[in-house]
Amino acid sequence: MKRIIALVTLIIVTVIALTGCSPLEVLSADEFTSRMEAQGYIVEDISEIASAVFDDAVGTVLIVQTETFGLEFLVFETEANARVAFNNVQRAFEDGRGLASSHSSSSAANFSRFRQTTEGRFEIVTRVENTLLISQTSSDNRNDVEAVFDLLGY
Repeated sequence: MKRIIALVTLIIVTVIALTGCSPLEVLSADEFTSRMEAQGYIVEDISEIASAVFDDAVGTVLIVQTETFGLEFLVFETEANARVAFNNVQRAFEDGRGLASSHSSSSAANFSRFRQTTEGRFEIVTRVENTLLISQTSSDNRNDVEAVFDLLGY
């Protein structure tokens, strides 16, 4: 009986672990815009302005700004560039971490994710292949931001 319970537990843990590690669907700039506009958000393309900052590493930069939070969606020319940018954003978030904070990170297959709550702020960045989705907001708006990330599959 103990072996059966142990086997069932092992199967459940394996299924949960594999489900959490499955690849995420990468969005194009057009798909991001369509999904966000369908939810009533206004998407602004600031690629020309951002090209001065990122040189040729990033192709498209889209932003959404609401009264409570902002989002940045970046499409990089290569996945390697997106990885470097993800690491830089994560490091910047960590450098701004206060004494009272919580954070989590995960990565698998084609994505990386980092999120933290610190001193009343919620910060999250997710990389899927050659794209990044970034948000910083008050921790009061965490649920709204996470709902948008879930809607986008990020």
